[in-house]
Amino acid sequence: MKYGAIPVNPLERLALLTGMVPIPAVDALYGLVKARSLMAAVRLGLFEALRGGPRSPEAVAGELGLDAECTGLLMRALAYADYLEQEPRGYRLSRISRRSLLAGSPMDMRGFVEWNYHQWQLLDHLEALVETGQGADFHLVMKDPALWAAYQRAMLDIARLQARVVAKKVPVRPGARRLLDLAGSHGLFGAAICRRHPGLTSTVIDLPAAIEPARALAREEKIDDLVEHRAGDLTSADLGGGWDVALLFNILHHFKPQPIQEILARVFSALSPAGTAAIWEIEVPEADSKPTDGDGAALFFRLTSTAACYRAAEYQAWLQDAGFRRVRVVRPLTTPGNVLVIGQKA
Repeated sequence: MKYGAIPVNPLERLALLTGMVPIPAVDALYGLVKARSLMAAVRLGLFEALRGGPRSPEAVAGELGLDAECTGLLMRALAYADYLEQEPRGYRLSRISRRSLLAGSPMDMRGFVEWNYHQWQLLDHLEALVETGQGADFHLVMKDPALWAAYQRAMLDIARLQARVVAKKVPVRPGARRLLDLAGSHGLFGAAICRRHPGLTSTVIDLPAAIEPARALAREEKIDDLVEHRAGDLTSADLGGGWDVALLFNILHHFKPQPIQEILARVFSALSPAGTAAIWEIEVPEADSKPTDGDGAALFFRLTSTAACYRAAEYQAWLQDAGFRRVRVVRPLTTPGNVLVIGQKA
């Protein structure tokens, strides 16, 4: 999905065609204003203040203790970005806001929006990354429990959109009982698979700092009956053995190839003879292909982890090198840019 200067009337269309629009200025400023307006509106509670129906900026500002004039400016900017709709009585929530920016909404994205306050800080390191090749590697330096909680809630928001889709694609043998979810955080992906296969339960192994926020999210999502959490580093923790399914979801892009191969070898040893390993990741486009939004993700994850996004063929090769057979790739139509790579031990 591509963003950019989008004309909304004939004059703007003509200006764009004749090269009179300062595109770099538009990209450099208005994208920032749109993002920060959305972030501020979530943090200040503006969308929740409009839950009951249309209200004026003055009424919203009065309830939230804000400046009325600047609240009006923010609401106009949000209306232009299609998050609010203007009407004679003031402003009301648009369809997308009601669907994704209210507590309890079907596609709640508030956690991800809030997490962008920290991601904004990570982007300050972009120039240093390009100069030195060294990213921020925030998993190693993030110690604040509140920050871990914000990060995991953001990941949960994304997982809600993907879990049911992916759960249908992961093969589970009849009678399977034990699922290992490595660095699985909240545990929603594993829980979705367990729901489809009664009798199967999930164990999440994640960093010690991540465990308590993850357990809280599992209780909130009402999946703690299926998911237990254990503290450990997936590169060194004792994984035990006899697992029927092992998940490596949205984690391998934080590692370079050699550690990935070592992790997959450990997973192979921990699985039962008929066990399945499943990798779920954002897939980087081929180097000689037309650039896509996957390239933006590749740059961002290199910045935040000093590793990389990879191609499906690379995951396939690493699984095969670890001893897995019947390795195959699945690209669900409803999750473009993501890839599921599955290998079986037997």
